[in-house]
Amino acid sequence: MGKKWFWIAGLVLAVAVAGLAGCGSPATEKSNFNMIFRYGVMARNELDTFQGIYTKDMIADPSITVPLSLTEEELDSIYRKMVEIGFFSYPDEFSVSVAPGESIGMVTPHMSYYFKVEYDSQTKELWWDEEIVEIGYEDEKAGNLRSLIELIRSIIGSKEEYRQLPEPGGGYM
Repeated sequence: MGKKWFWIAGLVLAVAVAGLAGCGSPATEKSNFNMIFRYGVMARNELDTFQGIYTKDMIADPSITVPLSLTEEELDSIYRKMVEIGFFSYPDEFSVSVAPGESIGMVTPHMSYYFKVEYDSQTKELWWDEEIVEIGYEDEKAGNLRSLIELIRSIIGSKEEYRQLPEPGGGYM
């Protein structure tokens, strides 16, 4: 009876550990992490880490695509930020909720964001049209998403390949 109990307890423990390892939240260390990140008016700028390219919206002129790769450290910092803000639990279409009677402003043209993130054989997509100008309050999830966007854009902006791109001619109205 003693050995049988030992084996049963070991089997139950092994099943419990395997179940915990597979519960729905992503690990803090990335594995096979890549993404497509689009941003700007109509989300026309694009970083694609799958292909190692960046496409810049030139507004009135054709877009320009250049090779641009992120380091493992840069990818790790983006992934850690995603885990920190709970990015993987955001809805696929994110929007800021406004209470009835709340004073808001709308901006046109507005910034749009698209993420397609692959990690550990899973895929997460997220769209956000940021057309609301928040007056007098801050939506926490929107603020967290903005901090992620700022991190990614600062990494892109630090790259020599990006800095060598020309400025777009014209602007959006």
